[in-house]
Amino acid sequence: MQRLLLFLLAAAAGSGPSFAQTTHSLLPVPKTVRLQEGQLRLRADFRIGVSAPAGDSLLFRAVNRTRATLNRRTGLYFEQETIAPGDTAGLFRVIVTQKQVALPGADEGYHLVISPSGAKLQATTTTGALRGLQTVLQLVQQDSAGYYLPSAVIDDAPRFAWRGLMLDVARHFLPLEALRRNIDAMAVVKLNVLHLHLSDDEGFRVQSKRFPELQRKGSLGQFYTQTEIRELVRYAADRGIVIVPEFDMPGHTTAMLAAYPALASAPGPYQPGPRFRRGDKPLSLPAIMQMIQTTPTPAIDPSHEATYAFLDSFFGEMAGLFPSPWMHIGADENNGVSWKNNPAIVRFMQQQKLADTHALQAYFVRRVHAILRKHNRKTVGWEELAGGPKDLIVQAWSDTAYFHKAVRNNSSILVSKGFYLDLFYPAHAHYRNDLLDASPLVMGGEAALWSEIVDAGNQETRTWPRTGAIAERLWSPATQTDLDDLYRRLFRLSTQLDDLGIDHIGQYERSLRRLAGADAGTLRNLTDILTPVKGYRKLFARLSLPERYTVQSAPLTAVSDIVFVDSEVKRNFRQLVSNWLSTKKNEEAIRIQLLRWKTLAANIRPIPGLEPAIQAHAQRLEAIAGVALEALERRKAGTLTPEWVAQQRPLFAAAGKADGSLELSIVKETEALISGELAPEPTSYPMF
Repeated sequence: MQRLLLFLLAAAAGSGPSFAQTTHSLLPVPKTVRLQEGQLRLRADFRIGVSAPAGDSLLFRAVNRTRATLNRRTGLYFEQETIAPGDTAGLFRVIVTQKQVALPGADEGYHLVISPSGAKLQATTTTGALRGLQTVLQLVQQDSAGYYLPSAVIDDAPRFAWRGLMLDVARHFLPLEALRRNIDAMAVVKLNVLHLHLSDDEGFRVQSKRFPELQRKGSLGQFYTQTEIRELVRYAADRGIVIVPEFDMPGHTTAMLAAYPALASAPGPYQPGPRFRRGDKPLSLPAIMQMIQTTPTPAIDPSHEATYAFLDSFFGEMAGLFPSPWMHIGADENNGVSWKNNPAIVRFMQQQKLADTHALQAYFVRRVHAILRKHNRKTVGWEELAGGPKDLIVQAWSDTAYFHKAVRNNSSILVSKGFYLDLFYPAHAHYRNDLLDASPLVMGGEAALWSEIVDAGNQETRTWPRTGAIAERLWSPATQTDLDDLYRRLFRLSTQLDDLGIDHIGQYERSLRRLAGADAGTLRNLTDILTPVKGYRKLFARLSLPERYTVQSAPLTAVSDIVFVDSEVKRNFRQLVSNWLSTKKNEEAIRIQLLRWKTLAANIRPIPGLEPAIQAHAQRLEAIAGVALEALERRKAGTLTPEWVAQQRPLFAAAGKADGSLELSIVKETEALISGELAPEPTSYPMF
């Protein structure tokens, strides 16, 4: 019933699942698309032919995956079982000039022509062909006559060379199969860098044969073996994606120091876990901020030559494991307190004429940068290393002052500021990120998902399909700005990812069944329009709880942990309201939805064990839905007065307040039925 109502709302809002010949659902949008009359019909005799340099096995694996996906989606049982070298003829021809390993900066362009008589994908490189094959899969449509590809001419190439996703597997470990699913999703939206945050205070996640204590004492038993890493690197490369490892230092190193305490700036013992140990005493926001600034957090000792000998050997081993030309060293959020508290380090600073701990951090970065150059690796780090050697790649994440410092230093820049998925900003906020245009030194960007409040049970819900909006911002022309069209295509993408096996919908639905059992469908009518609070409010609310709520083993099972950030129900309802305000059409569809919400509190009330905040949100929803229905009647009867409207304002203000780290996402849309004005989407959100 829920899916049926969603379909009816989407159809009434003009954003149904199929599209006419004048539009498409491609995401990211190609550089140029010209849709034409006619279709290439898919039948059992559909064949793919490949013309490519000898030995391009990667291309043939990709083409065979495409054939298998097409066969499964259409159920046509293609006569062609596999595509092998020598199979050059077919209704769909793939032509590649150069065999190539996918790296940022490579030629990823392609030219695709589809007509009723056949299709041809041409690319200079293997990587370009991989991107074009994903476009072909997104183009598949169905009508009463069967499956087809619409006639089209597409010329495509990315706007930025580096288009990444950062996953923090240190704070909460992700199993290998989850990483593979994320790689599959990345390939669909043409991302090309998987940045793995592999070490932090909570865990060190890669096997080291030279320093086995790293995984023995630093991982709590959760790490990737070298065999698994090599397999994952191959899996990603097969899909045109390079894995860039991050080993965070000199701060965020509790797990590393648990293994090798001689590297530390202060005596141990160390145990992998949260950086700040505060016991069971709840903390206020000011107390949390003071704790972050003044606590002597674990950090590597940069004054000992033994430190750099260790890192030289360690990075040499990791360079052999990760073939990526880049190595990320973190270099963020070190408050320097443990350095100031160590007399030997203070003397070293005086001897080296280092004015403060910022200068000492810069010294450390220079030394590590030299080690990585020795191992033929380029250094990437978070924005705090801006101003170091010019060939550092600076990843902007918070303070634009660092961005401008990197520009003055003529350093290449990656943008993650505005792309933090764990801040729960909706897709339209990421889509409007203008920092990409701030300097020609920007080589691209990364969506980033830190995992303090993300684990294997909700990571895919937190990442997909929202990352598709960031992928489009990094691939498509800057002129692509239509938010309504973005959301239309984003929810179509969500269905495609689900079909591919990405678990974002599955994680959500399993969590609902755990919370409500047989009543999961009823609960979903509410949770589909709940969204997590924005910025750091959810994280800091968790940090304000006793420590047992924040350790790695603490479950992430609250409703605020499972709901999507972007609601398809909300987007469709917003479109309905917008259309109604301008045309007075679709009122019946609006009434159906409001009536459903008005009766929801009574249906949810009997579900045992729900958080009090959920019952409260249901009651507020009941109240505003009832008022909106009354407003429709008053408007029809001519009795909708300014005085009555003003009396309802406090009700909507109360409904818009956060409760249980959740907010109702449809308050402004419902209020517009009373006021006659639909408030625009926020362009930014507060951090706290």
